[in-house]
Amino acid sequence: MAEKKQEEKTFNVDDALNRLEEINRQLEEKDISLQDSLTLYKEGTELAEKVRASLVGVEKELQLING
Repeated sequence: MAEKKQEEKTFNVDDALNRLEEINRQLEEKDISLQDSLTLYKEGTELAEKVRASLVGVEKELQLING
C-alpha cells in the first residue's frame, strides 16, 4: 500500500507521455515480434490509464481552486 502511494507521488505525466511516444514508435517497427508487441501494448495501456487518472485528479483540483 505504501509502495502504491509512493508510486503515485513520483508519477510524472510528461515522462509517461514520452514513454508512450517511444512505445508507439517501437510498435510501428516491422520487425517487432508478437510477444514484444503484446508486452509494449500492455505497458502502453497501463501508462495511458495512469496519465488519464492523473489528469482527472488535476482537473478536480482545478475545479476546487476555481470554485
